[in-house]
Amino acid sequence: MKGLVFACLVVSLQSMTVARAYEADIHYSTTYVLARAIGWPEADALVIASANEAMDENQDTAAALELDTTPELSLAGDVTSSVHQAEKNLRFHCFSRTPGQAGQISADVLEVISAHFAEVPAVHADPRGTARRLIALGVALHCQQDAYSHAGFGGSCGSNPGSCYGHTYQTFLDQVIYGYVGKHLHNPDHPGVGQWLLQVLQGTVSELATRRPKASVRPIPADVLVALSDNLRASGLELPDAVRRNCNRYIAGKWLFDFFESGSKSQHGSPDTLEKLAPEIAVTCRNASLASATVVSIPAPRYPRLNSDALPYLVRADGTYRLVRDGDFDVFSPGIEAEGIAGLNPNYNNHKVQLSHWSQLLALPITVPAALLSATATARQGEFGRAKGRCCGGNAPAPSLVHSPAEAPGSAQSASFIAMASSASFERSGRARAGMSLRAAIWSLL
Repeated sequence: MKGLVFACLVVSLQSMTVARAYEADIHYSTTYVLARAIGWPEADALVIASANEAMDENQDTAAALELDTTPELSLAGDVTSSVHQAEKNLRFHCFSRTPGQAGQISADVLEVISAHFAEVPAVHADPRGTARRLIALGVALHCQQDAYSHAGFGGSCGSNPGSCYGHTYQTFLDQVIYGYVGKHLHNPDHPGVGQWLLQVLQGTVSELATRRPKASVRPIPADVLVALSDNLRASGLELPDAVRRNCNRYIAGKWLFDFFESGSKSQHGSPDTLEKLAPEIAVTCRNASLASATVVSIPAPRYPRLNSDALPYLVRADGTYRLVRDGDFDVFSPGIEAEGIAGLNPNYNNHKVQLSHWSQLLALPITVPAALLSATATARQGEFGRAKGRCCGGNAPAPSLVHSPAEAPGSAQSASFIAMASSASFERSGRARAGMSLRAAIWSLL
């Protein structure tokens, strides 16, 4: 029986989809090309866009559902509260405290957005201050962009602010229907499902232009911005999400190339920033305009490691910063986090368990003990490390840092993209890596 339960759970983990807001094709790729189009240098656009998407890549800032637990048994096992949204959902992903209406941003969310942009530092002459400013701008843009796809999903959940599940139901329904009819219809985070992408792009352009010197701002004609919105909305409704994100990256790159070509041919920089797409990409993306197209090659992201206040853990004097390393958090993998008050008071054993995937709700009696087990093991490991440091003077290894743009991994090549898109493992490749720790924890419970 235990083997059957474990097998079913593993299948569930392999098919999970993250319940989050607009994804990397909007938060990263589209933000990058808009910043470049307006006039931000490539290096600055990279940091802004990376910080934007980093909000979904860091465990401390990624949207999650939350519940309270205790070791005492109850009818629900360890669970002692209803599932509700974590506070960071409202703070960083612009869910509202009031029901509101779809497509209309509530007053409380507008206040949150204003507060984020007010926290963007003034222009700094030193590299460290500049990096912090660009990261803060990316963090603010993330909330502003999410506000549109999350409009209409606000409310309260008992005494907790924010609706109980956000749009988890819509995300789940979208995955079920896509599995049967092969089309995305209900997920508000999909660029092609909602009706508000143009407003998102307009708001992003406005904020990016406001923070550039007027003399260096290039205006984006309204019809050109509408064309980008239409192209992104028409893309990927019948594609797996991972394939759609890559296709939209090419669509955004093509839009930027066309925008530069319509003005000065020197605007796009050196030829090294361009990429000629293979004809097969148009077939994979079901988009004839991408056939042998020349696009601006969007660089690989460099996500900053953020703390629970969405501030970078470390920015060096030269403007380099600590990255989200492999193993810290993987958005394609189940994210279960147990935050224990017991760490402050060993005699008080309550925990807040956060679930970053809707399908973890289906296995709640197993995932909660798994999270508690993981939290306990982490705490014990931390105590051991501290004791070792006190006893033996051990030093922790230096954190992983960004050093120079030349160290960034190269962007995905057309051939490898086609191979991955045609493979059944494409969607699961990222999920499998960080899912190992959760499966190990579950196995130890069975």
